[in-house]
Amino acid sequence: MRIAQEARRSSLIMEENYIVIDTETTGLNAAEDELLQVSIIDNDGVVLFDSYIRPTQHTEWAEAERIHHISPEMVAEAPTIAEVMPEINDIFKRYDKIVGYNLKFDKAFLENNGAEFLNAEYADVMKMFAPIYGEWNDQRGSYKWQKLTTAADYYGYDWSEHKEAHNSLGDCYATLHVYKEINEVIKNQKSEYMLLGRLQMDCNYYLGAGNRNSKHLWAGTPEEQIEKMKELYSKLVVKPEWLSEKNISDYEKAMLPQEKVENEKEQSLKSFARADETKQRISDMAENCRNACELCDKQSQNDIFLSEEQAVQAVKLGIPVGYVTKQEGHHGSSAGLHTFYILSEQNYSTLSNDESMDKGPVFHYTLNDDQKKQLLNIVDTAIKDPEYAKCLELPQKTTPMRKKSMGRK
Repeated sequence: MRIAQEARRSSLIMEENYIVIDTETTGLNAAEDELLQVSIIDNDGVVLFDSYIRPTQHTEWAEAERIHHISPEMVAEAPTIAEVMPEINDIFKRYDKIVGYNLKFDKAFLENNGAEFLNAEYADVMKMFAPIYGEWNDQRGSYKWQKLTTAADYYGYDWSEHKEAHNSLGDCYATLHVYKEINEVIKNQKSEYMLLGRLQMDCNYYLGAGNRNSKHLWAGTPEEQIEKMKELYSKLVVKPEWLSEKNISDYEKAMLPQEKVENEKEQSLKSFARADETKQRISDMAENCRNACELCDKQSQNDIFLSEEQAVQAVKLGIPVGYVTKQEGHHGSSAGLHTFYILSEQNYSTLSNDESMDKGPVFHYTLNDDQKKQLLNIVDTAIKDPEYAKCLELPQKTTPMRKKSMGRK
């Protein structure tokens, strides 16, 4: 069991060969609608399968056609899904990992038509991207799923590279691009993933064969073990599928005395009480910053450069940041709070127009020194105290991005 868990965690970090799949259909209901196109590429972007599919029950699909522009005439001479499914299944058998965007949708249509996924591992890029984009859905209590076009634009994907950008093959290329970008983030946090996995296995052993003996815990005590798990989990940009906040909460309840848990909840409530005041302070500074931005002329000032972790937390809190790019060699605007996906783990103390300078997020230069220090302190406190961060973080408004025709993604 522990070997299997470790294998799953390693696959999140060490990339293996995989395939990316996407489909186009006559509608959204996998039980009633039919496939119109199936595309499969490998992790190098090589096309393994791409074909229009001729439906056998539908003769028109006007609403779906407005989305993907696949007309009845385009599929009139195409093979049926039954005719090509053996070839598709042969591809599935050769790969142990399948990647997709809203993979559940494509998988349902393919399975209803005889696809055999066997014991393949799955990676739904839509679910991986949601916490990175960071738009919170209060009703569902989770991060909102975003369209593929939003994810692709977030990572600077050039849709013009593939003329098939409005069909399933084009979506495969876009999904591959986003998946690789996310994996780069994951690889940069490899040590955090590995340690978090180790801590989880320790907890399982502690509660089982370890007979609740603290010598089996990496951190030494149940309290420190849980605290370290919370710390690591909050730092991860891409949350692991094998561990959730609820899982950590369950470990906490099982491993700590109940009175200890209640005391920690009381402390969290005190943090919430501080949150409203801090939110207002952030809001006031952000508004002053945006107003001043219109007057400033990119004058050089002493900026506070941020680590990737600080920049991500700042954006979640609504704190305005700017950024430096190789192309511009100067500050970017403070503009929206969703634009700063270009992050660097490095810190810089000075600005330079040197073409070799890496990209790095900074606090916007229209804030005075005291304000910048206050915001940095808020960011660092939020990183150390996830519960405090939760009460500060606000749902972020999305900025208009390239819109793909309405569809199932």
